[in-house]
Amino acid sequence: MWSDQTPAIRAKVLDQLVANGSEWVRIDVSWAMIEPKHQQYDMQWGVPFVDTVLKEVEDRGLKAMVTFWLTPDWASYGKGERYAPRYPTAYGRAAGWAAKRWGHTVDAWEMWNEQNHPDFFTTADPVAYTKMLCSAYTEVKKADTSPVVYGGLQYNDAAFVKKTYTAGAKGCFDILATHPYSAPSDFSPSRDGGAPWGVTRVRDVRAVMVAQGDAAKPIWFTELGWSTGQIPNPQPWQRAVSEATQADFLEETVALTRSTYPYVKGIIWFRERDRTGGNPYEDGYGLMRADLTPKPALARLKAVASS
Repeated sequence: MWSDQTPAIRAKVLDQLVANGSEWVRIDVSWAMIEPKHQQYDMQWGVPFVDTVLKEVEDRGLKAMVTFWLTPDWASYGKGERYAPRYPTAYGRAAGWAAKRWGHTVDAWEMWNEQNHPDFFTTADPVAYTKMLCSAYTEVKKADTSPVVYGGLQYNDAAFVKKTYTAGAKGCFDILATHPYSAPSDFSPSRDGGAPWGVTRVRDVRAVMVAQGDAAKPIWFTELGWSTGQIPNPQPWQRAVSEATQADFLEETVALTRSTYPYVKGIIWFRERDRTGGNPYEDGYGLMRADLTPKPALARLKAVASS
């Protein structure tokens, strides 16, 4: 919610979110940005920038989830930011450093983003991810009591979750996160497409957790949304919805999780405002338009938050 915004725009966005009932924001924090050299943190720009944004969030009474990811070149040995570090303890140590600095402001620590998909974690290796998660859990808990979140999976990938349990993930997280976008992308949240996509298939991940003795741990949807950006001849995963339908689906998602999936305790909408990146579908997920005027979904957020 912050990497491409001016301070003035960010202030307007945050004020709109607060006024319409939002309680949480999710913020990407790049390990590569804050520690560009081994054990040398960027105190000139990177770290102070995170300081500033978290203070702006805190001042408005919002809670912050930090998604901590992206490997520095020195830790991946030149393989790229989305590659696992050669030593998972390096990731844990950096997460612990972040918890010491920002633990008073951060309310949840999410470890990586969509680590089950090579677009975001190059090898999509459940064993490598588990080692990073467990190292981070140990180090964060030394500094902060806030929950550690098993990074949001791309779709409800129960098979990946099971593999991480086999690798030792139990006891290394407090909350498990998924990103249950619908597929086709104009399906309602209550419509089951017969694949691991969509809200209803969270039951598959839940079944693995129950089988592993983790029934008491909640699941959060740390990304979920529907785009209003129409493109010509869309593929099934590029189908947009109207602004009115986007608002309806937001409300339906909340009602469905409350009634049917009570173990889902948090929902974070992707995203706060539309972008102008050139792909209308990718840009169109916002609760607000690019000019910060509200879509119907923003008012609907206020209604469901107060119900």
